[in-house]
Amino acid sequence: MTKSTRQPWRLSSLKQLVLLSFLVVVTPFGILIFYATDALVEQSAQGRVLAQQALEVTRRGQQLERLAEDITRSARQYQILAKPEIQERLNQYLSEYRQALVIHSFLLNEQKKANEITELLEGIERAHPIEANSLLSLTRVINEQIDLVLDQRLQALNETAQTTQTKLSTLAIVLLGLEALLILFFSFKIIRPVNRIAARLQALGTGEEYTGAKVGGPAELVELDRQLDWLTEQLAEVENEKQRFLRHMSHELKTPLTTLREGSDLLAEQIIGDLNTSQLEVANLLQTNSRQLQSLIEQLLDYSRLNQNEPVNFHQVHVLPVINEAIEPYKLLLEQKKMQVQLPQEDIEWFTDRAMLIRIIGNLISNAALYGSSSGRLLVSTNVQADYLVIEVGNDGPIIPDEDIPHLFTPFYQGQNRRIGPVKGSGIGLSIVRDAADSLGAHVTLHRNQDSFVSFRVSLPVKELNTHD
Repeated sequence: MTKSTRQPWRLSSLKQLVLLSFLVVVTPFGILIFYATDALVEQSAQGRVLAQQALEVTRRGQQLERLAEDITRSARQYQILAKPEIQERLNQYLSEYRQALVIHSFLLNEQKKANEITELLEGIERAHPIEANSLLSLTRVINEQIDLVLDQRLQALNETAQTTQTKLSTLAIVLLGLEALLILFFSFKIIRPVNRIAARLQALGTGEEYTGAKVGGPAELVELDRQLDWLTEQLAEVENEKQRFLRHMSHELKTPLTTLREGSDLLAEQIIGDLNTSQLEVANLLQTNSRQLQSLIEQLLDYSRLNQNEPVNFHQVHVLPVINEAIEPYKLLLEQKKMQVQLPQEDIEWFTDRAMLIRIIGNLISNAALYGSSSGRLLVSTNVQADYLVIEVGNDGPIIPDEDIPHLFTPFYQGQNRRIGPVKGSGIGLSIVRDAADSLGAHVTLHRNQDSFVSFRVSLPVKELNTHD
């Protein structure tokens, strides 16, 4: 495997894609915050100006009302006493009033009342003190009008604030929708290749062929996909080497084992001469274990062939002869364990592959014979249920522990229960059963596992339901 070279800044790399997605997602919120802050600052400034104006107008209004009272009082005094100093004080009040009025009337929408006051002040100066009585009331009217103007400005400011709030809310909703779309888009851009890699890893772990699309997107994930291609090739090569090893070793072992079996059979049958009791016992032991060793080698060959997707040949098969052929290699072991064998009484004809069916039934019988209790039972039954041929193989013996059940059909898995016999099991018997059943479109399950009785059930579909014919 060659080490990949580092790529310069690329938009398609995972790091840059994450940074870009973060910036794109955050930017609209930054714009919203900037706009909201700007509107808040502007409205706060307008509110401060309006508050300052209201304070000044209130003070000036109060000042005008005090001057109006002073003017009215001085005009009455001058009318009675006609002293020059009173005239002078009255003129001073009138001058201050005019200056304040000029500033105060600036907020009026129309100058009608201000003009009336101006005329009234001129009348007072022309020695008509009686007109001073209306000055205070006109001053209060102007103050009320100015207060109304301030109220209108305050209401306009509130309406502007509400309008801005509505705009900000609308903009926030639009941006949230945009954010959701952007998050979904960038999540899809990142998660889709990750999901494809996960699917590839799952297919790699289960040994299945990955048929999905190639991984695209960020450069790091594309590189990881290339590494998975390399790993897949390496695992396929290792698997091929394993299969070749199993085939070669099995065939190499079968040649000396055949000679060993023939010799043990000659000794056990006493063809080359009579044996005493001890010698006959040793010969029977050699014969039994050579058969068990041959069974293990055949299991390895079956496992290798099934992993190479050996083609199936469907035709009409008589099931009872298949059961008798499958149980034949284990008759001696069953006799030694004094197990009671119960087979079906009636034959059933079914459209299936005979060799695969022998593998299924043979491995189930082997499993029952090796794990079954001495002087126990081995039961094989067949019946047709809802367009399925149901074959069940069961035996008396220790039940399977719960922690072993999920791994029953895992190749080379050794459970807690130990088989009876000097030859250690391979752990592939039930795996061969499952693979052979899959090739026939059948299902194999642990049917019963209680009361010191264990049974497996195989359900073979009819021809119309089978996809292999």
